[in-house]
Amino acid sequence: MSRSITDRARATLRFSVQRYPPLFYLLAISLWCVCLDGMLGGGLTFSPDLLHVALSIFGVGYFMRVADELRDYEYDLVHNPDRGLAKGEVSFGDLYVALGICAVVLLGTNLAVSWARAAILAGIMAHALFLWWLEKHWGAYQNSMFLMIGVAIHLHVGHGLYLWVAHAERIGQPLNPQGLLAVVGVVCLYLHWEVMRKTAWAGSTKPGEKLYSDEVGSTGSALIAFALNATAVGLFLWLTKPWHSHVTGWLFLLPLGMAIVNLTLFFKDRRPRALSGRLAGRTYFAFLFVMLVAALT
Repeated sequence: MSRSITDRARATLRFSVQRYPPLFYLLAISLWCVCLDGMLGGGLTFSPDLLHVALSIFGVGYFMRVADELRDYEYDLVHNPDRGLAKGEVSFGDLYVALGICAVVLLGTNLAVSWARAAILAGIMAHALFLWWLEKHWGAYQNSMFLMIGVAIHLHVGHGLYLWVAHAERIGQPLNPQGLLAVVGVVCLYLHWEVMRKTAWAGSTKPGEKLYSDEVGSTGSALIAFALNATAVGLFLWLTKPWHSHVTGWLFLLPLGMAIVNLTLFFKDRRPRALSGRLAGRTYFAFLFVMLVAALT
């Protein structure tokens, strides 16, 4: 029995709220935008344009989430059968419509402001769909977590570039090359969380789970995650130069200390990856709050 358009819309909305909780992502993305924008130079100024930037990144994040759900369908049938697409609560067609509407709204609202911003968003969405194609047609990509993240991280780089361009347009100045260091820093910060939450000791995981530690070992994976955090801290210390005048920049040592504690507990107590990943997530948000303090002082 075919469903009505209203039923399909409601099912898609329920699915979207479950897989992309709007309140959490709006708050997290708004914080990320405010923090990074404040570190790009010219001072932090709240404006309707900055709100538009946050909403655009929220929207393209939703597009990425839906593309992820489509890409992970076969994996979820086995490992996450309770998810909406795997259960049949929504169909591929429903999600295709959601992707189309999302793309039209994002491109339309950004073309009205800047062709450069619209082009970056179009690139992010195209790359998200390209990842789906890779998942289906490139065996090496399917079998390597590091190759996956090495290709997929361009989505997050795109977010940073979008905000960097929007910031320059808002303050009416040329792109600040140092802004790229801030973008690289937040990408490294995200990668620390991503790698650490998927690093585990052998024999402590469920069959079929894909982990970075499967490829380089638990020790190697944990050290890579820590190095990414240290790189992010180093970049932001260089940007703020607390040894000269911006003393609040020393606060970036706080998330570095949290990463050291996480690494120590991981090796000493052989912590399960759920706990290590949780502390890495807290380290991520602690870093963002330090960015906010540095931007406001």
